[in-house]
Amino acid sequence: MRRLIVLVLAAMLVTFTGCGKFKEIKVNSVKMEKVSPYGLRGLNVGLAVEIDNPAVQIKLSDMEADIEYCGKVLGKVTVDPFTMKGRTVETYHLDAKVTLAENVSLYDMLMVLDKNFMDKCLIDITVKGKLKGGLSKTITKNDVPLKKLMKYADKKK
Repeated sequence: MRRLIVLVLAAMLVTFTGCGKFKEIKVNSVKMEKVSPYGLRGLNVGLAVEIDNPAVQIKLSDMEADIEYCGKVLGKVTVDPFTMKGRTVETYHLDAKVTLAENVSLYDMLMVLDKNFMDKCLIDITVKGKLKGGLSKTITKNDVPLKKLMKYADKKK
């Protein structure tokens, strides 16, 4: 579960890196600080994420990702809004929430981490970014293969 949240968070940040200096934004490390259940259908996760941002300040909000397996939505990951300081390497303490879809068990969600099932898992990501000057853009990436994100995350270690 931890690895899945890390991948989704990395994907959300990579989604926003579309042009110019934004392509150079790097997630250096992701560490899980705390995990606590909320109800029977979800988890609250505290993360420490080190980001190298050579671009200008960006406020990220409305960060959501749907996790799908064979066309069935397993759950949703949301991350609280935060601001990436411009031209810095900074560690951000973020709160993420994983909510399971109806008729999905925690076991179903954990099976996603098995390499045999990963080929059929896709993630739909939405991130709204607002530059310090006031310009904002919502970026959506649909059907991003989880296996592709795993390769990206393994390179970051």
